[in-house]
Amino acid sequence: MKKLFARIAKVSLLAAALIGLGMPLHAQSNGSRKKAEKIMAQANGAFDMGDFKKALSLAEKASSTDKSYSDPYALQAAIYEYFKDSGQAMEAHRQCIAADPLYQPAYYFAASYLFQLGRLDESQSYMDAMKVAAEIDGYNPSDHAGSRGMQARMVRLQEGLDMAMSDFMQVKDLAIKNLGNKVNSKGHEYWPGLSIDSRTLVFTRLVDMQEDFYVSYWQQGDWTSARPAPGDMNTNENEGTTAMSSDGRTLIYTVCNQGGYGSCDLFVSRLVPNPNGPDRWSARENLGPVINSRSWDAQPSLSGDGHTLVFASARPGGLGGKDLWMSTLQNGRWTEPKNLGAPVNTTGDEEAPFLHYDGMTLYFSSDGHPGYGQKDLFVSRRTAGLSWSEPQNLGLGLNTPKDDIGIYIDAKAESGLFASDREGGEGGLDIYRFHVPQTLKPMAVTYVQARIFNRITGQPLAARLGLVEVAAKRTLLTDSTEQVLVPLVPGGNYAWNAYADGFMFQSLNFQPTAQGLDSPFVVDIFLEPVVVNQRLVLENIFFDTDKSNLKPESEVELARVMDWLNQNPKLHIEISGHTDSEGSEDYNLELSNRRAGTVAGYLIEQGVNAQRIQFKGYGETKPIASNETEQGRAKNRRIEMKIINL
Repeated sequence: MKKLFARIAKVSLLAAALIGLGMPLHAQSNGSRKKAEKIMAQANGAFDMGDFKKALSLAEKASSTDKSYSDPYALQAAIYEYFKDSGQAMEAHRQCIAADPLYQPAYYFAASYLFQLGRLDESQSYMDAMKVAAEIDGYNPSDHAGSRGMQARMVRLQEGLDMAMSDFMQVKDLAIKNLGNKVNSKGHEYWPGLSIDSRTLVFTRLVDMQEDFYVSYWQQGDWTSARPAPGDMNTNENEGTTAMSSDGRTLIYTVCNQGGYGSCDLFVSRLVPNPNGPDRWSARENLGPVINSRSWDAQPSLSGDGHTLVFASARPGGLGGKDLWMSTLQNGRWTEPKNLGAPVNTTGDEEAPFLHYDGMTLYFSSDGHPGYGQKDLFVSRRTAGLSWSEPQNLGLGLNTPKDDIGIYIDAKAESGLFASDREGGEGGLDIYRFHVPQTLKPMAVTYVQARIFNRITGQPLAARLGLVEVAAKRTLLTDSTEQVLVPLVPGGNYAWNAYADGFMFQSLNFQPTAQGLDSPFVVDIFLEPVVVNQRLVLENIFFDTDKSNLKPESEVELARVMDWLNQNPKLHIEISGHTDSEGSEDYNLELSNRRAGTVAGYLIEQGVNAQRIQFKGYGETKPIASNETEQGRAKNRRIEMKIINL
């Protein structure tokens, strides 16, 4: 196109551009504008009511009444795009531009549509012609350049064209596969979410303009036929955009225009036991005015431990139209949401967040970052300072020239889900599975799932729980509950404590490996009442081999012991040291005594009254497992705490 413009420089630059794009040059209005405007008012009314055929007929009548009136052509283009008639849509775009050749947004809409179709060279030709329009006599930016938001979309489209034509982010080996007709239908399926074990799928289905939640289960190597979610979660109104807790028993989702705090609010439903059949979803509860504003709040994502909520909101205080916000659950209550800020949020719209189970990798949709289409998928990673990295476009393959929103990636970082209306599906939007390429992977995780019981009664017990990453001494979870599921990153060393008033606290240690992703930790914890001679193994006390000096990682456990002793100021304890059977009996007795003394000395230095603490080494005389295996010997090498006086 640039060469064409140069060759015919003596001709009007804009006329040359229009001729090059195959457009007619309309004459001025013939005085029929008012009549055409009346017809267009009817056409717009029909369009708003969803009667597209009537709207199209009226728009065509308006354009034949006044061929220099651009609005009817713009409406025709939109309707033909909806009907997927690209030939007629492009003809309407050309007529629209010819009717008002200085109006730059008309070129943008044509270029954007061609971009969606993958006709990149043609799209670029319209973008070039759009730029030429600004050089013509009569051009007035206030009348012809479009709004500031429109200008930003023009810049984004050009960036997308540059990226797509350079092909530098083509993502390959995605192995995209439709989930099949047991999940997908002739309608629309979207917003997929899975439980952390990848066996429960919840998604939104749109049928006859009604959005409801559907559920499918992974059984015997296939998904079961999707059914409406059992219980009281679905209503006669629309429900959508769900976030599922890791254990699959809590859903946070969006409900709009149903008497909430704003136009759309976030609600929660929980899976409750049903003695007469499958568990059922409870009636929804509004998350309240701390989370929900008087604006639009939607599209939630729940962290793997259930204690961080990321969602999209149009509330005041953001950087653009819709921003991503974050709240944390503390003592059973959600905190005031905080804007994620730059570089995640922009002056555009950021939506559809998915915070992976690792708690560090955030996927989302945006039209404010450079992309290939209207909305693209991006990933940002949390840094050591808990800020967010510059978002990375997920590349061609997952992203297309159309809107791309809504993504899920499984706990093992191997496969993901997304919705698309690409060719070859079951109907409209379908849910697809894809292989996650290395460059886009989050950290793979396994998890610990625990239930807490009273040892004496066998009944569930609501206990205070703490999970700490030992090396960084970073608290990952504090909660009061009788059951919990928490993701764990392989290679980490995690200290776990559970305690309740009147009970011994329980100490566990988890050190997951990459080879153990398919073997999560599932434990039942039985808390013992505090009685004389009750013993507790301190699982997170660490020594170097044949040494009695405490490793720094032990401080997490010792802090928990300190807290417990301060909460029970009348207790007297013995710190007991034990070894395996390697080495001589005398050596093991002496080593165990030194280790017990080191722990007791640490507690005294930290302020525990020395009169409350005794220590003793027992060497290899009190094994709790066989010394014939390494696993057994590891259990025998331990520090215990024994109640000696109440």
